[in-house]
This record gives sequence, structure tokens and C-alpha cells, in this order.
Amino acid sequence: MNSVHPEIVEAISDCARLFQGEIDKLAETYSLTVDNRFPALDLHVHPHFQATLEYALWADAGVIAVKGKLNLDQEKMRCESVLVTMKFSLTCEPQSDIDFKKLRIEEILYGEGELCWSDQPAGLTDHLELTITFQTKPGASRMNEYVRGVLGIITGKMLAA
Repeated sequence: MNSVHPEIVEAISDCARLFQGEIDKLAETYSLTVDNRFPALDLHVHPHFQATLEYALWADAGVIAVKGKLNLDQEKMRCESVLVTMKFSLTCEPQSDIDFKKLRIEEILYGEGELCWSDQPAGLTDHLELTITFQTKPGASRMNEYVRGVLGIITGKMLAA
């Protein structure tokens, strides 16, 4: 049976704290509401030590689901990187040029990560669903840039950094 060493739990906890700080900053900066205030945490110890944090951030225009998979360097006992998946499900202004908004987001985020557009639900012509997946260092604030850009373009309101 595998045991979890205290230093591994501490390393995961340190990284999770940095990630939580970024989520709190997003919520404060963009007036988002964090669902349940604390994340769902999934911890695996075999075959590799991994932790996944999940958040739901609510905005006036919809929801942003954020999932961070913490990658732990077992030799150094610290979190080296976080694989982040951000799913935006947002409503646009009526009669918005959806294709232009998609193109603009793709231009801004080109090469930054993997972008995946979901098909719009039937009857929702003013709704966009986008998933962005990228690798980052803990505390690097890349999520802030993406939320600002995507929310600004989709809602038509440019947001301060």
C-alpha cells in the first residue's frame, strides 16, 4: 500500500494555495462569484502524485469553469507546473457578430494554448462556449490575461487589468 509523505502533501498544498490566490484575484478583479468558495479537490497518489482543483466562477454573462491539474516534481518535492483548462460558457449581446468575436479571440490567444469551440446549443444564437487548455507555472497569472481578453470580447466591455 502506498503512503503519502508529509512533504508531498505540503508541496501540493503550497501549489494549491498559489492557484487559489489566482482564482481569488480573478473573482475580485472581474466581479466573479466563486461557486462554493472552495474548489473540488481530487488527489491521486499512484502511480504518480497528482492533484486536480476545480472551480466554477459566475459572471453576469455566464460561467467560467476552471480546472487545474498540479504536476508535482517528486524529486524536488514541489509543483513545477499546472495544466489549466478554462471553459467559458457566456452570453453575448444580441445581434453580435459571433464569427468576428471568435476570430478576435483566436487572434489574441494564437499560440498561447489549445482552443476548442463548442457548437452552440440549438436556439441560442447569442451564446459562445470556448475551452482553453494551457500549461503554466503556479502563480504566473496567465488566467487573468485570458479571462480579461475573452470576457472583454464576448461582452463588448473592455475590462481593466
